[in-house]
Amino acid sequence: MLDTLMFFYLVVPLVHLIHEAGHVGVAKLYKVKNTVIGIGVGPKVLDFCFIGTRIQVNIIPFLGGYSSNDHEGKLSAKETALISFGGPVFNLLSILLVLPFWTPFHFSFSALFVYFSLWIGIVNLIPFKLGEKRSDGWQIVSSLIGIVKNR
Repeated sequence: MLDTLMFFYLVVPLVHLIHEAGHVGVAKLYKVKNTVIGIGVGPKVLDFCFIGTRIQVNIIPFLGGYSSNDHEGKLSAKETALISFGGPVFNLLSILLVLPFWTPFHFSFSALFVYFSLWIGIVNLIPFKLGEKRSDGWQIVSSLIGIVKNR
């Protein structure tokens, strides 16, 4: 039971934070300001600034994350594609940092981290749209189509 709680309240939010930090990190390369990272849903339990980014942790931190900024309409298609690509890339790169501690044949938090980061990184590269929500893959493909159409 404690393992399950630790997975949902430590590993999952950490993986989401890394993913959203990937988006924000690339956005900051393009001088995007007023970046926000939100982890989870429900009422806010923690809110702080870190390196110019407001980070908000909500009461149910394992139900996803988001990042936002002020430059949505002012970014080029290439910038949008690269910012969207930043999240999955950070997830996949974070796996490399954990691999030395990974014990794939035994239960460990490093194994859960690797599997969940791999899942988030790959699934977010698949282009899909659910209602108004768009995956990173959808944003990347849409941006690439825009680049090709404008040539």
